[in-house]
Amino acid sequence: MNKRVLIVEDEFIVANDIACFLKKENYDVIGVASSVDEAIVYIEKERPYLVLLDIHLKTKLTGIDLAKILQLRSIPFIYLSAYSNKSILHEAQLTKPYGFLVKPFREKDLRVSLEIAAYHLLHSENYNSQLEQSLQQNLENITVSKDWKQIFGELANVFQSNIPYNYFHIALKNDDQEFTLGFNRIGLKDYQIIGVPELSTISKIDTETIQKTVNERKFGITSGVYDGQLFEEVVQKCAFENLISKFFNVESAMFISLSFPYNIKLELAFYNRKSQVYKSSHLDVFKKTQKEIERLVLPLLQVEFTSKDQSKELVKTTVNAAAFDRIIGNSAELLSVFDNIRRVAPMPSSVLILGESGTGKELFARSIHDLSLRSKKPYVVINCGAIPENLIESTLFGHEKGSFTGATEMRIGKFEQANGGTIFLDEIGEMPLDMQVKLLRVLQEMEIERIGGTKTIPIDVRVIAATNRNLEEQVEAGKFRLDLYYRLHVFPIYTPALRKRKEDIPLLVSYFINKICKEKIEVTKQVLNKMMDYHWPGNIRELENYIERSVLLAKNSCIDQFQISNNNSAVDSHKTTTAILKPLFTMERDYILSVLRICKGKVYGEGGAAEILQIPSSTLNSKIKKLGISKEEIYSSGIN
Repeated sequence: MNKRVLIVEDEFIVANDIACFLKKENYDVIGVASSVDEAIVYIEKERPYLVLLDIHLKTKLTGIDLAKILQLRSIPFIYLSAYSNKSILHEAQLTKPYGFLVKPFREKDLRVSLEIAAYHLLHSENYNSQLEQSLQQNLENITVSKDWKQIFGELANVFQSNIPYNYFHIALKNDDQEFTLGFNRIGLKDYQIIGVPELSTISKIDTETIQKTVNERKFGITSGVYDGQLFEEVVQKCAFENLISKFFNVESAMFISLSFPYNIKLELAFYNRKSQVYKSSHLDVFKKTQKEIERLVLPLLQVEFTSKDQSKELVKTTVNAAAFDRIIGNSAELLSVFDNIRRVAPMPSSVLILGESGTGKELFARSIHDLSLRSKKPYVVINCGAIPENLIESTLFGHEKGSFTGATEMRIGKFEQANGGTIFLDEIGEMPLDMQVKLLRVLQEMEIERIGGTKTIPIDVRVIAATNRNLEEQVEAGKFRLDLYYRLHVFPIYTPALRKRKEDIPLLVSYFINKICKEKIEVTKQVLNKMMDYHWPGNIRELENYIERSVLLAKNSCIDQFQISNNNSAVDSHKTTTAILKPLFTMERDYILSVLRICKGKVYGEGGAAEILQIPSSTLNSKIKKLGISKEEIYSSGIN
């Protein structure tokens, strides 16, 4: 294995200690840099396997600045910092490091971080290799044709399966002809073809001006990733890029320029509504697939260009969408999640699903399993927040007969049950610290020990974890281990809040109505508009509960009023209410009761009252008893 390491640290003693340790561990230290400029010299001379990088360099350019350069070059790095507060963790996380070490650290901490980085790097290399193979195979499956629109459409489909984009532009030309076409993604399997007339309609600019803008677009923009300031510069210089940026709301791009015999040039432009999506590894993929692309595009320029041909409005992809049947919507935010799931599902990597309560994290986890090579194997779900602390180890890893009082028989744990398949650890943020240590060891060694057992049991399990908590804050507060966080954070997936995908609300409303009742229920346009304006703090779960209530109260098979229950306002931080003077005891009781009603009496787990109130479930149970809240009161609210 290539084990060349560059140390970027301006404290001599710290840098020297790290260098001595690395040499003892058989790493090749290629240099110690005290500034970004010095580090770049080392990197240009000899590409390192890994960079250990101090965030707070006492120079004009910080470690964060160097991290952005390393990210573009696909060089992994581990941050070193004397601080681990929320703002630093957040800023650092945006650059996607392979680890984070807080000074002062022990040799053991550094060793674990290096092991985690190696784990991440291995899966990253496997992912890139699989990406190349997948793209190569998909290109080989395209039948050669002289219909340029058909070929462009098939290329758009193939690239979407491998390269994330919201808008894709393809241009092919030689000395005599030029074909250009755009593809605006509007659904998991659908694209709207964008030519000059469509651009004119969308932008409300006359077709002559649009045609001139397309014609004047400079062919052969340097291949590369354009993000942040680089993307802004391209947008300012190129009228066409400015048009795409403005009307399709994109924030980053990747340009691929390929040259073929007979002076044929092909340009592929991928645009994304998010920044920091594209990497140099995406560019490398095309170097190994150029021959297959050449096979498809050369025949296109041997036929006459017929610009009057009418193209189909939508292009259907061959994506297997069955795994997403339970997830309703086609917003850009949701499609981005689908893309990430399709890319990570075939890999053995751990996945961490992050998002607010009620966003459907368990559905996304199931989709990852269904699309994986383990789909025919066991899928085991466990809610870490719903298991008492004294039972969680036994539940996860099992126990032998007689290992503790009450252990009257041997019990197989959830990890053994999931062997060969996937285990979904929901609410991982609720796991006690001592169990986090044991879980980390299992993830590293892929073996378990039952309580009271004397032998280790090898396992083959893919781990998916989820939480609605901010794990960076948990790490800062000492409630979640940093090494476990990075072990799970191999491939994070962020589930969007409903307020960020409001265009999906009409589809969700229709779905829930059909799910709840067989008769046809209409929703007035006025009510639907109010639903779109509401911020839905409880996300999809709150929307489903609201639709259920509204269907029960609907008159003449029509939902014509939008009324959010007073109970919901208990957790509605955006709503202004009139202050009513009550004793503190009464206010606390009323508030807890209202939250329990919203949660339908559920205390534990995701969407439970303890989660909303942000207190331990044991504390909430004590308060329920102390305040004298009965089950009859909870279930007398009319929300069933």
